[in-house]
Amino acid sequence: MNGSGVNVAGCAGECCRKYKVGVTVSDGRRIAAGAALHPEEFITLLEDDEGFRLRPDGPALDLYLVRKPKNRGCVFLMELAPGKARCGVYAHRPLVCSNFPTKLERGAVAIRQDTVCGPDSWNLAAMELTTYRRDLERNRAAWAEHLRLVGEWNAAVDADKREKTPRELYDFVLGSAWTG
Repeated sequence: MNGSGVNVAGCAGECCRKYKVGVTVSDGRRIAAGAALHPEEFITLLEDDEGFRLRPDGPALDLYLVRKPKNRGCVFLMELAPGKARCGVYAHRPLVCSNFPTKLERGAVAIRQDTVCGPDSWNLAAMELTTYRRDLERNRAAWAEHLRLVGEWNAAVDADKREKTPRELYDFVLGSAWTG
């Protein structure tokens, strides 16, 4: 067991294979800086209910981690041995990943019941709940900031009346080479 309340020695990375991982602008910036990668190397744009548009009245697209074609796992999933996998950007991973498998339920940290490894894989009593609570609140704030930036980007796309490229969006995510 570690501070997360899970036996990591038995982790096969199933969550990294099964879930589509949506990331915030903040996550994208942290991963890019920590892994020395441009967002186009690890982020893909997928249609979503709310998200960035590349052209006025275009479809809403949001940021998701790229999936490897071979094992459909996250681009950062490292296969160590059969049945053993780890995150290649663990220190910089998205907040949703660092908070897994928790959620806030009526103000308290709780284990999600819909996890691929099952709720019994986690020991709530062994988890650092104050850390999870802090990070869940940080994630909530990061998504609020993300949605604010989506609105800022989309307003600029509408005002400019031209189609933007994914590269321009990724540069905006990095906070550089974008004038709005």
